[in-house]
Amino acid sequence: MNTIFYRKTLSNVLKIFRVLKKAHEEGLEPLTVSEIARQTGLHKWTVSRTLDVWMHHFVESTVLEELEDVGLKIKLVRLSKPDITEEQIMRGLNIRF
Repeated sequence: MNTIFYRKTLSNVLKIFRVLKKAHEEGLEPLTVSEIARQTGLHKWTVSRTLDVWMHHFVESTVLEELEDVGLKIKLVRLSKPDITEEQIMRGLNIRF
C-alpha cells in the first residue's frame, strides 16, 4: 500500500512542480491552488495538501488575509527557487520517505 501512495504522491508533486515551473517561465506567477488544480487535473484539496505536506520546502505560499475576513481562502503559490529541477525535487522527496 505504501508503494501506491508513494507513486501517486510523487506523480502529483511532479505535476504541480511542472505547472509552477511553466508559470514562472511565462511570467504568470503566483498561481492560485484552483488554477494549479485546473492545469494538473487534480482536485483542489489534493493540490493544497500536496503543497502543504510534501512541497513546503520548494514553494512560497501566501494566503490573502483580507479575503479570509469575508470567508474566502485564496492561497497564492510560486516556486521558492525557480531554478530548481525535477531531479532536485525528487531527491528532496526521497529524503522524506
